[in-house]
Amino acid sequence: MQLDTPVSRPWYKEPWVWFLISFPLAAVIVGSCYITTALKTDDGLVTDDYYNKGKAINMELRRNTAAAALGITAQVMLSSDGHSITVNTTSKQPLPDTLSLKLIHPAQDDYDATADLHKLAANQYSGSLNKELVKANHWYVQLEDKGNQWRVQAEWKPEQGPVIMLGQPKLEAVD
Repeated sequence: MQLDTPVSRPWYKEPWVWFLISFPLAAVIVGSCYITTALKTDDGLVTDDYYNKGKAINMELRRNTAAAALGITAQVMLSSDGHSITVNTTSKQPLPDTLSLKLIHPAQDDYDATADLHKLAANQYSGSLNKELVKANHWYVQLEDKGNQWRVQAEWKPEQGPVIMLGQPKLEAVD
């Protein structure tokens, strides 16, 4: 009488061994992809000079106050192609012949666009963006003079239309 003894298979032919090895192997592959992505891309969000950035924020607030004192408001209109810009302004004093408009992406500074605006008429300026705007849901828009004495700004969501109002007073409910 002969007993059948099970034939032992080598470990690498067992499916459960490969199933158990697949989890740590997948973690190593995904981790190396994350590390590669982190090293190749720059988030552009971190600064190493917090003190000077804080001081600059206070200077920026003074520029907003100066614009409010001058009564500066603006209506920015983007063309349908998103490249040409027309700006109508109001002010208590005459504005300079050139202004600067910035469209700032909230997270990626590579997406920021600027335009030098030239006076067409008394309160009308025109210019074109230095690059095409990327599709984004939210932008910060700043209009300022070349001497950095004042600025007006607003937030813009493209789905609300191509017209942006800058320097409008914030209306609050009255009891």
